[in-house]
Amino acid sequence: MDVIEVEASPNSSGVDNTYSGDATFLYSSKITGNVNLEGVCEILAESGAFSFALTNRGRIFFTDAENLKSQQLNIQHEISEQGLKVTGHNDFLFTNPGNSNTYALLTAFNLILSDKHMFNSAYGFPTESARIFMRPIALRFEGDEAYEFVTPYIRVYVGGIVSIALSSLPGFVDASISTVVHDEVNKSRRNIESVLCEKELHQACTESQLSQMSRAERLRQRKPFELIITSALANPEAIEFLEEQLEVFELVHTDQFTISDLARNLLFVVARTIKLGAVQTKINWYAGRYEDESIGHHWRGKPLIYIQSHSQQKWSASENSALHSQLIKSVMTRSQISNANDFVNPVARDMRQSDDYNNFYSEAVSLLFSSAQVEKFIKGQSHYTFQNLTSDIQVLNEAAEYILIYYSYAGLNLKKCSTAIHVAQLELDILEFEETLLQAHKYGEVAKYIEEVQVGGQLSTTYKQLQKKIETVRKSLELQEKIVSESNMRRLTIIFGIIASATLPPELMQPLLKYLGLISTDESLNKFYSIAASLASVICVLMLAHVAFKIGAQKIKILIRR
Repeated sequence: MDVIEVEASPNSSGVDNTYSGDATFLYSSKITGNVNLEGVCEILAESGAFSFALTNRGRIFFTDAENLKSQQLNIQHEISEQGLKVTGHNDFLFTNPGNSNTYALLTAFNLILSDKHMFNSAYGFPTESARIFMRPIALRFEGDEAYEFVTPYIRVYVGGIVSIALSSLPGFVDASISTVVHDEVNKSRRNIESVLCEKELHQACTESQLSQMSRAERLRQRKPFELIITSALANPEAIEFLEEQLEVFELVHTDQFTISDLARNLLFVVARTIKLGAVQTKINWYAGRYEDESIGHHWRGKPLIYIQSHSQQKWSASENSALHSQLIKSVMTRSQISNANDFVNPVARDMRQSDDYNNFYSEAVSLLFSSAQVEKFIKGQSHYTFQNLTSDIQVLNEAAEYILIYYSYAGLNLKKCSTAIHVAQLELDILEFEETLLQAHKYGEVAKYIEEVQVGGQLSTTYKQLQKKIETVRKSLELQEKIVSESNMRRLTIIFGIIASATLPPELMQPLLKYLGLISTDESLNKFYSIAASLASVICVLMLAHVAFKIGAQKIKILIRR
């Protein structure tokens, strides 16, 4: 693991160099509470907006003639963990033909292989999860003539953390440094002029957006919205995805829309579906505003850039990165650098220990930079492709984002702590999570990767703030408990003082008994009446004291809130 501190070669100006590869945008957040994975898979896979769902244990969910089916795939990994053999998936392909479904299923298998290759799931990190693949979406960015496809997949974890990956298809070919930085690395800053998707996904996205409006605003704009929706659904377009014809509809009807907006909206659709138990496609114009306090409270997004081939590609990864330092530094800083020699500060760490490719990681962007060894290795393999390599990087980055989101939301859980014991339990949960991080990785390279994630600037700051919050909340709760304890002690002192009054001589109660006509000639009976009257008086006083304390506590709370 080395810091980029290379001197640019005379040929590394980057003016004539071109690069080819792929790009993926990864966004992460969290939904409320724990998740029933199989239940989520059933709900989403049953909708036409999704192709299928696949858990990390190999159970697939899909529809057959509009009927939901679920079956366990038989997945056998090679000893080298560079390949796997799958059986049981033909039912899905037979009932759901089309290149889009085949492409999504192959992507899912590559990710399953990478999960197995990188992490030991027996230790609980990453936790149990499922990937749900959506139907293809076509995007046309401002300034482009052609559409590019994304096949989004949602990864849902048991603890509620969710992520969405948007991988562009096709990737970029023979692109200059400026094109890579502007069109791929900073794609989230580009305006999307058109979004085309299939009907059920169109309806789900539209309903989701309108549900976030107030009832009054929704009703006020009902006619314009109905005209837009009717017009869009009445004018389908045909577009080809890997030789498969798709009927799609225009989704975007606004001047400004980015890929980050698309990711947030799709995650909101999923979160809303999980909460309501079904994909919502019918608009309820009279419903109140739908709000989800969890999803998007903390939000992370980053580009993953995969360079497969490029001009002046060297055999050694170290020599290759030195020669193309301008591109690497431009990507990792997300800004084109005119001269690599002018930028001397290290910008990223190479997480790859072997000399075949570079794996640069930062919290803002990740870069896979291949040397000539990678291309030769792939050509010599019958089943290993560049997508297998990108899946490894994808899985590592998903794990990194999981860690970042976990700590970000851990601070929110402090609001639910009502006692110091609850705070201690939260600390214990965090320690158990950190223990899984130490044990889950299978190789030293992955361990170094996790260590680098943990010392990242944002995560370090988040962790320090979390520790300060925990300590502050603990002190506050301990002080509050101390005040309550002292208040209870004073209350008990008063109560026992009142109870002691029940031991007053019976003669003091005789005037009251005489007034009530309870005086008897039997002296023993008079004493009994006196003690009973004393106890009754004490009980009445205790009840009045309880009411007084309760009213006083409520008034104190009101004054504190003011």
